[in-house]
Amino acid sequence: MDTLTLALVFAIMAAWLSFSCGLVVVYLLLTGQEAISLGQKGRKNQDDEPSKPAKNAPVLVDDSGAAWGVQVLFNDPSAETDQRLISVLGALGGEYDSSAKAYALSGESSRTPVVVENAVSFAPLPAPDDAETSYNVKGVSVQIRAANNAMKPGKLQLAHLVKIAKALTRVGGTVVDAQKNPISKAGFKAVIAGEARM
Repeated sequence: MDTLTLALVFAIMAAWLSFSCGLVVVYLLLTGQEAISLGQKGRKNQDDEPSKPAKNAPVLVDDSGAAWGVQVLFNDPSAETDQRLISVLGALGGEYDSSAKAYALSGESSRTPVVVENAVSFAPLPAPDDAETSYNVKGVSVQIRAANNAMKPGKLQLAHLVKIAKALTRVGGTVVDAQKNPISKAGFKAVIAGEARM
């Protein structure tokens, strides 16, 4: 075999090898899989795993899984409580949505506003211009609604949710999670840190 034939054979083998590797890369890109590095084969890096929520951390997901949030249950519902609720929501920058009969609070991220709605019944929350209603609000639900079920709320959104819930306790209520367990100061810190159960 002369040198010209040998060089031609090596060139054909190199072209075939690069073409095959290119097809593998395109396949991995299209299927969304990652290539495994040789040093990490069969092992998971513990730094890549998200921190697991503590067992006593608050639960933020409702039964449908379409929203993350807490509830503020009022201790002594009355007409005065309703008026204080309206004024606190107004002070927080809440905008009344007449079609949903709830308040939306944008905060730092208007992409996914925090929604405050009646938690105890299907009755609407009173509008800012309502003088009196025929019922008293017994509790409100403070939620971040999921635009996409795969996306979880970020720490900024969770901090905004906690800020609103704490402000609504001034109306005269207690903050509870999705399982109706009261949330402590440590629970609020766990929510803001992203350690709540979702």
